[in-house]
Amino acid sequence: MRFRRVLIFSGLFNIVLAAPLMVPELYRSYLALLWKLNGVLSLGGQEPIVPSGGITALFVNTAGIDLVLIGLFVLYSAGKPLSHRFIPTFNAAARFAFAGVILYYVIVYDIARIVMLIGFVDILISGVFAWYLILLRKVRSS
Repeated sequence: MRFRRVLIFSGLFNIVLAAPLMVPELYRSYLALLWKLNGVLSLGGQEPIVPSGGITALFVNTAGIDLVLIGLFVLYSAGKPLSHRFIPTFNAAARFAFAGVILYYVIVYDIARIVMLIGFVDILISGVFAWYLILLRKVRSS
């Protein structure tokens, strides 16, 4: 089923992009890498200021852990997409909201535009999730 493949891609997308944020001190190198990629692609925006205080660094690590956990939930839902359709439904809504938050920070704070690529992928994933969920709903009701 194609929907399973999309769910697997989505879960792995979360895990791969967020895992470096989970590890104390590794997030520094990861943010520097994203900034370099931002420059190579000439995307513009302000260079990220890497959190240095303990509490802000903890929030970065916590966000990474949470995003990886969300990715694992999405992977779990790929096993039985019909039975666990609430997971991709809420994940699609959250991804769409995240893209809106990204847009806000790009406009108001001129953050590095590399995050817009992530937001764009999130919008695509949300759209594909919605498409498949609508199709599955039609199949179930027939």
